[in-house]
Order: sequence, then C-alpha cells, then structure tokens
Amino acid sequence: MQFQKRTVYVAAASFLVVSIAIAYWASPSSTSSSSGLFPDDTPNASDIATRVQHLERTLDQTLKIQGQLLELVNELSARLDPDKNSGETRNASLDMTRAQSEAEFHNSHQEHDTSHQDRFERMRENQIRQLMEAGFGPERAQFIVDKQERIQYEQMQFTYEYHHLQNKRSAEAKQLQEKIHTYSNPRRVFEEELSRSEFDQYLKAFGGRTELEIGDLLEAAPAYEAGLRPGDKIIRYNNQRVFHMGDLRTQVYQVAPGSSVSVEIQRRGSSASETIYLPAGPLGIRG
Repeated sequence: MQFQKRTVYVAAASFLVVSIAIAYWASPSSTSSSSGLFPDDTPNASDIATRVQHLERTLDQTLKIQGQLLELVNELSARLDPDKNSGETRNASLDMTRAQSEAEFHNSHQEHDTSHQDRFERMRENQIRQLMEAGFGPERAQFIVDKQERIQYEQMQFTYEYHHLQNKRSAEAKQLQEKIHTYSNPRRVFEEELSRSEFDQYLKAFGGRTELEIGDLLEAAPAYEAGLRPGDKIIRYNNQRVFHMGDLRTQVYQVAPGSSVSVEIQRRGSSASETIYLPAGPLGIRG
C-alpha cells in the first residue's frame, strides 16, 4: 500500500511538470511580442521559429525529468518489494541447487556402485588367497571361488522351480528338496566334487571343521557302550561326512529305527581312522 501511494505521488509530480512546461510555453511571457497562443495579428516567421525552438528545449527537459522520475520509481519499487525483483534470481538459484543435488545424487550412486564392485573383487581375491595358502594352485583356487558363486545361483534356481511346482508331494518335488538342501551350503557340494584331501584343504582355508570331536558322553548310551570317549572324533555317519552336531543330528534322523549304522571314527591320539557299527538313533554324545 505504501508503495502504491508513492507511485501515485511520483506520477502526479510528473504530470505537474509536464503541465507547467506546456503552460510556460503557452504563456504570454514565453514570447517577447505575443499576447497569447494565437494573437490577433499573424505572427511572422521569426516568431514561429523561436517558439518551436523554445518548445523543443522544454520538451527535452521534460523528458529528462520523466526519466529521472522513472528511475526513482524503480529504485523505490526495489526497496519496498525486493522479492518481486529477486524472483527470477531466486528461481534460477533453486534450479541451480536442484541441478547440483541431482549431480551429487548421480555421483554418489556411481561411487556406491564402484565401491560395491571393488568390495566384491577384494572378497574374491581374499578367498583365492586363502585357498592358495591352504595348498591349492591359482587356477584351482579360482575354479573353487567361481563354483561357489555358481552354487548360489543353482540353489536359487532349484528353489524357484520348487516354488512353482504344483504337486509338492511328487517325486520331482522330493528331488528338488534334496538339491535345495545340498546346494544351500557349498560345503556339501564340494564334499562330492573334491577329493578328500582337497576337501580338507577347502575346509582349512575357510576355517571349517573337518570332523566332530566328542566333548562328553552319556553312560549306557550307544556311543559309550561302543567304547567312544571324550576327545575321539566322528568323521562319517552312515557314509556322510560329519563336521558338527547339526550334521550328526541330520544324519541320525534319516536312518530308520532297528537298523545298524556305520560310523567312521578316529580315536584320540591316533592318526588312523576306523569304522564301527552302532544302532540307529541318538548316540548320546555332546560335541
């Protein structure tokens, strides 16, 4: 409101200046011999030329005054309403900020992708190094690392096929379940594909157990009755490799009651293994 009032005042002042200039030009005092704008007698050529020159000077001064007044109006407008003039600047600043944010977002994603790729490569190199330190050659170590990645893919593929299988009780479903169980842990696959010495090297490379060491036994339980004692090791149960108590429980549950099971063991202090036969069911040991 205050800005509008000042604008009106300036416009009125401009109109007043123009009016004064015209009145001055048209007044009797503006000429030396004329009593009005159109005197009774016909003016001569010299009087007309003088008036025209005087009018041109007056109009020139008036235009200068109007220009100064317009500059004053613009200056007042900028001071009273700075947001109006800075709108385009602010929008340009917002656009620049948005562009910078998008660029930073894009760069951060590129850096993230690069960092993820570098981390993956470092993990592969570390696994290859561990396998080589365990006794594998460079090509064999790389083959095992590549095979691990393939096993993960195949496990997902078997799971996908089982998920979309209509008859979950069919023979195909049972085979898929067995494959899913096997491929859920690369160790089970390598146990079948690697030689025994290579498999032991594989377990050593990644800190895995190579056999289950007996920690304690229940008296009168099958294992105790068979002569097993703390410190002895169970290597295989029912011809399946055993690494920890979870493996042993899994194998025990798969044997039908009333049958006899072969158990490969290694006595404490001995480097040779032997096979004993125990009745199916829990052995009564703790790892």
